[in-house]
Amino acid sequence: MAQTTTAVNACDAAIWLDNAGGTLKDISGSSNNVDMNFDIDIGEFKSFASKWKARITCGKDAEFTIAAVYSTTTDESLDILKNWFFAAAPGSRTLKVYLPDKNVGSDVYSGEFVLSNLKIPADGSKADFIMVEATLKPDGAVTLTTNAT
Repeated sequence: MAQTTTAVNACDAAIWLDNAGGTLKDISGSSNNVDMNFDIDIGEFKSFASKWKARITCGKDAEFTIAAVYSTTTDESLDILKNWFFAAAPGSRTLKVYLPDKNVGSDVYSGEFVLSNLKIPADGSKADFIMVEATLKPDGAVTLTTNAT
């Protein structure tokens, strides 16, 4: 097989997340990483009659981790994440990740998510930006579609 000519990078990825009002906001300008992990539950067994295990599948799960710059502007990544965590009833919010960008034909991973973890490391011995890490888990199905608009 010939080497691919369609490889992409994530430099122009787009991440959109609901704010407290339920409006999708582009948080790409204050985020620089999203890790999307997908899992399938597997059951396995081996009988006396075989040396090899058999496997069956059942449920699916995912976990998205977003790296966000600690900033002080309304509706940027951290503002939305902090408000979500400290809300009286945090609930589920819509998340959409566009790869490699938000243009027509790009992959769109989307679903309703709950905020599982918000990590804010504050190290006074470093001059680096504070990078916040948020872990989101789906509340229902995560879908993969092709961006049409």
